[in-house]
Amino acid sequence: MLLLVILLQLLSGFFLGWYYVPEPGLVIELREEMFNDTRFGSEVFYMHVRGVDVIFVLSYIHILKKIYLKNYVTAESDGWLLGGYAFFWFHYIVALGISLSATHLSDLTLTIIANIFWSVFNFTYKTYYIIFTNKHLNTDQLTRIMMLHYFTPWYYLYLVKLHVLFCHESWDSDSGENVYEDKSGSYISWFYDAFLKEIQDAWYWSVYIFSYFFMHHFNASTVNYFFFERWNISELDEIRFYGVAPHWYFRPLMGLLVVSPSHYEGLMWMALWFILLASLPIIYNLYNSNNTYLAVIPMQSSLLQTIAFLIFMLSMYCTASMLPCGRYYYAPEGGYVGNPWVKFSYQYAYLYMAWIIHHLDIVEQYCFQYSRHIIIKCSTMMKSNRLNKKRTHVFGKIYFSKDFTIKPSKVVFTNDYKLGIAWNSSIRYINR
Repeated sequence: MLLLVILLQLLSGFFLGWYYVPEPGLVIELREEMFNDTRFGSEVFYMHVRGVDVIFVLSYIHILKKIYLKNYVTAESDGWLLGGYAFFWFHYIVALGISLSATHLSDLTLTIIANIFWSVFNFTYKTYYIIFTNKHLNTDQLTRIMMLHYFTPWYYLYLVKLHVLFCHESWDSDSGENVYEDKSGSYISWFYDAFLKEIQDAWYWSVYIFSYFFMHHFNASTVNYFFFERWNISELDEIRFYGVAPHWYFRPLMGLLVVSPSHYEGLMWMALWFILLASLPIIYNLYNSNNTYLAVIPMQSSLLQTIAFLIFMLSMYCTASMLPCGRYYYAPEGGYVGNPWVKFSYQYAYLYMAWIIHHLDIVEQYCFQYSRHIIIKCSTMMKSNRLNKKRTHVFGKIYFSKDFTIKPSKVVFTNDYKLGIAWNSSIRYINR
C-alpha cells in the first residue's frame, strides 16, 4: 500500500507542476485560479498535500512492523541501509515542498533548511547561496526549489525500488520462507505476490477508512486532520503564530534542535537518529557476533520485548504529538526545563535503538536460565522438606511403637543405635 501511495503522490505532483509559477506573490492566487478553472484541480492538490501525511504514517507503520518482526536480524544490510536513506531523503523532499507553498511557514522552513545546510560548512561566508540565495522566499529561490522538488522524488522512487529488490530478492513466495527462489517460473513470483498483496491491503484499508468516517461523520465538512495537530490550551498564550507550527512529522526533529544546548549537538542527534535506524542490522551483528549460539526469540512471543517495544512506540508518539515550544526548552542557566516525559521519550528512543533492542534476547535468555535454576532449586527444597517430614512422621511411629524390638544379642545396644535402626526402617518403609 505504501508503494501505491508513493506512485499516486508522484502522479499528483507531476500534474501540479504544470500549473506552478515560482513567484511568491502569485502562488496562492494562481492556486485558487486552478481550483476554479481546472477540473479536479482542488482534489489533486489536496490529495498531494494529504498524501504526505499518509506516506509518513505508512512509513512509520512499515518501519515499526519490521522492527517488531525482527527483520533486521536476517535482512540484507544493503536493503535496510537503503530504506533508512530513502526515509531521510523523503524528509528532505517534504521540506522542499513546504517551502514551495509560499506561506509564512514556508519562509520559516526555508530559513531552517538553509541554516542547517550552512552549518555543515561551519558557517563559512555565504556557502548557502548556491541553493538558498538569501534564505528567504523570492523568485530565484522558488525556481531552484521547484527544480529540486520536481527531480528528487524520482530519485526517491529509485531508492525505494532498490530497497524492495534488496530486501525481497531472497523471498520465495511459493514456499513462504526466506530462501532463494528456484526461478523456475516464467515470472518473478515474489514481486507478483507482493504487488497483489499491496492491492489487497489498499482495498481493505480503503474500505475500513471509508466505513469509519461514514459511520462517524455524515457531513463531509466535519472530517478534518486536526488529529495530526495536537494543541494544549496552556500553550495558547505562548504560541503567537499558529501558521508556523511545524507539522507532526517534523516535530521530533524540531524538538531535538530546541532541547539540545547547542545547534551542532541538535544536528548530531538528528543525524544519529537516521544512522541508528539505517544501521540496525549492522549494530545487531556487532553486538551479537559472539552470541550466535543463542536463539532469536520472536518479539510477539516475549512479554519483556513486547513491553519494551510498546514503550518505544509511546515515546515516538510523545515526541511527535507535542509542539517544540512552551512545554520544554533548554535554558543556559538551569539546563533542561520542561516536560520530563518528553525528555524521557527522547532518551528512551535513542537508548532502545542503540542498545536495548539488540540485547533483549541475551537478557531474556539469562533471566530464563536464572529463573529456571531458582525454580528447580526451590522445587528440590520443597520436595526434600516434604520427604523429611514424611520420614520424621514414619520414624516417630516406628520408634515409639510397642512392636518395634531389637533382636537379642550379646552386644549392648545404646539409644543412638536404636535411633539409627528406626531411621533406616522408616526410609525403607517410605521407599516401598
